Amino acid sequence: MVWRRSVREMSRYAGRRVRVRARAETKARIPMPPNPPKKAFPMSFHGRRWEDSYQWMRELDDKVAMRHMAMYMEQEDKYTEAVMSDTCKLQHRLHFEMASRMYNDLCSPPIRWGPWLYYKRVAEGKAYPLLCRRLASANQEFSWNNTAASGFDFKTGQKIEQKLLDFNEVAEQSGGYAYEEMCEISPDHRFVAYAIYVVDKGFFTLCVKDLKTASLHHKPKVDSIDTLSWSKDGRTLFYTVTNNLRRPYQVFCSMLETTEPDTLLMEELDDSRYLTIRGTKDYQFITINCSSSKLSQVYLLDTTDLGTGLYKVWECESDVHSLLEHHHGYLYMFTDAPRDGNPVDGHYLLRRHTGASNLDDWENVFIDEPDMKIEDVDFFDKHMVLTLRKGRIPAVCSLDLPLPLDLMGGIYLRDLGPCFLPVPKYVCQISAGRSYDFYSSVVQLVISSPVMPDAVVDYNLLSREWVIIQQQDLRLESTQVLYVVYSREKKKHGQNPGLLLGHGAYGKVLDKRWRSDLKSLLDRGWVIAFADV
Repeated sequence: MVWRRSVREMSRYAGRRVRVRARAETKARIPMPPNPPKKAFPMSFHGRRWEDSYQWMRELDDKVAMRHMAMYMEQEDKYTEAVMSDTCKLQHRLHFEMASRMYNDLCSPPIRWGPWLYYKRVAEGKAYPLLCRRLASANQEFSWNNTAASGFDFKTGQKIEQKLLDFNEVAEQSGGYAYEEMCEISPDHRFVAYAIYVVDKGFFTLCVKDLKTASLHHKPKVDSIDTLSWSKDGRTLFYTVTNNLRRPYQVFCSMLETTEPDTLLMEELDDSRYLTIRGTKDYQFITINCSSSKLSQVYLLDTTDLGTGLYKVWECESDVHSLLEHHHGYLYMFTDAPRDGNPVDGHYLLRRHTGASNLDDWENVFIDEPDMKIEDVDFFDKHMVLTLRKGRIPAVCSLDLPLPLDLMGGIYLRDLGPCFLPVPKYVCQISAGRSYDFYSSVVQLVISSPVMPDAVVDYNLLSREWVIIQQQDLRLESTQVLYVVYSREKKKHGQNPGLLLGHGAYGKVLDKRWRSDLKSLLDRGWVIAFADV
């Protein structure tokens, strides 16, 4: 027994020596961190002076500096690889763990707009998506199929998908880059306006495609655009143009059915101000926001009667967020502007009649309640949808429209008979999805939680029923996370490692959406805490 024990002890001792030697060899192989070149650059601010040795890294137009930057970044990459070399197996394991939980369906949730379902899908091997649509009546049960046959109805064999725009082709035209966000379908579903980024010149070029003929429309063809919006009839396109400093300063309208040049609607010559446009959800008006660090103005233009011209409906002597909507003769303003010169904590909703002529004719819609904040608002023909936070709990409610004619300076939300969407207790965040159809009774929402992947939900405002239309398949998980802060299977009664997620801003509610990387920590016994301030 003594001999056997001594052999085991010698084996353990030899094993320790091997591990110590391996760690020593690994440490010896790790290079010293790279030191970037230093070039003194004088700086001054608030009466203080100092030297910034790395200012040269900001000189993007200096080719010599950028060559040094490229060399330094390459050295940083090699240093990182050397330092992390003994964790390669763990890195690969974590990579495959997280990748296995990612949503592999390469098709976005369908958005119902009129008779069409619009969506984007990525073809196999492509970097950018296709913008597609199909008639909702042609395939009520939407098929999440990414194969080449995804544009066909398997029951009838008929082609039911229309490919409207291939962003891969757009990227080829613009030197490898496509900007998907600047893409707008006309309300009559006839045209799609989109932007091509000209890489060597650094601006966007506006293009309009006729979906009936599948060809580019002859107008408008404009460089340096920034934002765009359609008229209600889909025959007029509004857009903003930037100057040589990339400041949006002009608003034009282009009538597609004429050969006349585009009309200048507004020009802002003050270099401190910039213009943006957006259309109301019913496409009755376009709003032009003129903003600076000291001023916010909102102008309105009736797209059904351009002859009425622009007129100002809102002004505030500070840079604030303001979103204007229209609903059957009333304008609604969702803003965080100061009240009586005092800043406010959050947003509130105002209303005025479209025929009002005074900038002070706005009235409060709701009476403030200390434990409730409105985070977003959406309008439909018969309903208003509010995204709220009651304390720290997210909520969504709908109100029947129209509201009472006389709000008497504001009314409590509870007195308007709100209908709250029933959501699970563990949902920590609710955000509005895209919704283009003003006359629809279905609102799309995204519900999120650290304990479940994001779910895209369609909620029917009439039947008050909701259905999940897209979510990562939970069957991909070998074990399900049981709650936010820890896994019961890994509970060690106070001995678990922990990760505290916090934020330094008072009143900030942390993002508690599903994160695949946190799942890997929970699987290893970590406790994760969210510290809302």
